[in-house]
Amino acid sequence: MKKNYLGRIFIFALITIMAGVLLTGCGQKLTEADVSYGSEITDNVLEGIKDKNYNKFSRDFSDTMKNAITEQSFNSLTGNLNTKIGDYKSKAFSGASKTKKDNKEYTVVVYKAKYTKETGDVLITITFSDNNGKNMVDGLYFKSPNLAK
Repeated sequence: MKKNYLGRIFIFALITIMAGVLLTGCGQKLTEADVSYGSEITDNVLEGIKDKNYNKFSRDFSDTMKNAITEQSFNSLTGNLNTKIGDYKSKAFSGASKTKKDNKEYTVVVYKAKYTKETGDVLITITFSDNNGKNMVDGLYFKSPNLAK
């Protein structure tokens, strides 16, 4: 029961972060080249999940994200994703935009990913912010039919 509770807290935190960023309105549209850094960082996040390696997963997280997704909640997340959508196979850029919330600028990037247990696409929305010249992950959200069940 505790594991399920932590998973729900984690999902709620991610939805809250993403909703706040996304509901501030669509900002400037960006190309894949504009957010080229996002692909490598997202690969690290997804491979960290696949390998069940928290250090790899959280390597580029902001302090806010590290506090939101602890190693314990990461273990719950990996179990939930593996059960519902399986292993990560590949991703493709879908779109990106810049937005602002509370006078802070964010870059929101969306990828369409393929997983072994999901017949359609898994939408991965990852939000970046600049932290002293380094792009850091400030939000992460997965959406798919199997995850909605």
